[in-house]
Amino acid sequence: MLHNLLKKIVRNQRKHEFVFLNDHPTIEGNCIYASNHSCKWDFQYMVEIAEKRFTILAGKQRLSLIDCIGFEWNGVVWVDRRNKKSKNDSKNKLMKLLQKGRSILIFPEATWNLEPSSIMLPLHWGIIDLAQQTNVPILPLALEYRADKCFVKFGKPIYLPTNINKSEAIEELNEVLATLRWELWEHFPMEKRSEVSDDFWKLEVQRRLKEYELLDYEYEMSCVRGK
Repeated sequence: MLHNLLKKIVRNQRKHEFVFLNDHPTIEGNCIYASNHSCKWDFQYMVEIAEKRFTILAGKQRLSLIDCIGFEWNGVVWVDRRNKKSKNDSKNKLMKLLQKGRSILIFPEATWNLEPSSIMLPLHWGIIDLAQQTNVPILPLALEYRADKCFVKFGKPIYLPTNINKSEAIEELNEVLATLRWELWEHFPMEKRSEVSDDFWKLEVQRRLKEYELLDYEYEMSCVRGK
């Protein structure tokens, strides 16, 4: 009941029209949704986009009361992204959910990617361990925003054998997500460089951060893998 109420609230709050470039793949059983992450709308919109009900892995951060309630109603596993024990504990919780047949949502970049020259930030490894140890497929997808539209494209489910090299697996997932984003960009109208202001992306970043002023962006950037 609470989840249905959450979906209704999210639908009423939606600021963008969905544009699906392909259909949600058919998967028997549960899956691990893996999406890029670039703004406050990603989680909310996934509540509508995902055909399977999921629990989300969410980093501990400053949130409004209504957003905390929304996460809890949906189903959430909280993680302190800079604490090794917390990351291990959250992975164990997600493992148990997957083994019970629940789907989960992970943003493997672990934070918003607002970098002008990085299609994807380095991905965190935990998603590979979860897929390998539970034999649950990863379902990659990309979300991209233009004006009042949210473009969505799904990739093919990724099934990982237990003996696959983890470095190769995380690079494969990174490449898949990056390719999905490229394919979304190719769908947009061509723009002449002279028609794009030099500070376009700077203003876009400011706009996205202003949409959620509670976000501690400096802290978020410290959660990028390798920093």
